[in-house]
Amino acid sequence: RLAGGNVANEGRVEVCMDNEWGTICDDSWGTSDANVACKQLGFSDTNAVAFSNAHFGAGTGEIFLDGLGCTGSESSLLDCSKPSSIYCSTGHNEDAGVRCHDDTIGSVCNYGDVRLVGGSHQYEGRVEVCIANQWGTVCSNSWDSTDATVVCKDLGYAFTNVATPRTNAYFGAGTGPIYMEDVTCSGSETSLLQCSSDPLLSGGCSHSQDAGVKCEAPCSDGDLRLAGGNVANEGRVEVCMDNEWGTICDDGWGTSDAN
Repeated sequence: RLAGGNVANEGRVEVCMDNEWGTICDDSWGTSDANVACKQLGFSDTNAVAFSNAHFGAGTGEIFLDGLGCTGSESSLLDCSKPSSIYCSTGHNEDAGVRCHDDTIGSVCNYGDVRLVGGSHQYEGRVEVCIANQWGTVCSNSWDSTDATVVCKDLGYAFTNVATPRTNAYFGAGTGPIYMEDVTCSGSETSLLQCSSDPLLSGGCSHSQDAGVKCEAPCSDGDLRLAGGNVANEGRVEVCMDNEWGTICDDGWGTSDAN
């Protein structure tokens, strides 16, 4: 079910297990996972928008799923690959959400929504913004790190407040309208549409100049950290894989591993 949204096709994703409703951690939550959720709910299985960081409010109760790896072909979220253990570092503050494309109302997205397309993971891609229920791109004229950081903050990916701007269709050329050019953000904005920009004149920019961004992931593969200890040199061992923090099962764990 979807909870916390303003309309029927959006909200926090909740799943029933053991006769109890619970939420899904947004670790690795992306478009393919969102499409499967929407398919299961009876909406279109394409054009879903994935939301993270409790965009539709924090849920309560259990967090049943984490680290989903849906391909998009599954008929249920429970059919998707998932790790054997659940670790959500900030609990319900990481509840996953979705906005489904409802063919009956023709709404693909809401005004001001931003998504990243064409990247190798969820933290990077071509910047696309929604205006008039249609996705479009942003021209990379004057596109810089301040503009890129606003996009990453809007998506909940501002882990270090550092973002790398990409220009000239670095993540591939988009299609459809080009909505903004000469974007100038101050860095205080919470949405890209709050930044100043010039109205795009006909022929002023092409998709070969589409803007992109690489947001700072929470960690790099192979990183280690200690958490939960009373001093800096002790704690639960956590390892970064696929740009997400996770834990290590203690089966066979011993002195040599600790060393």
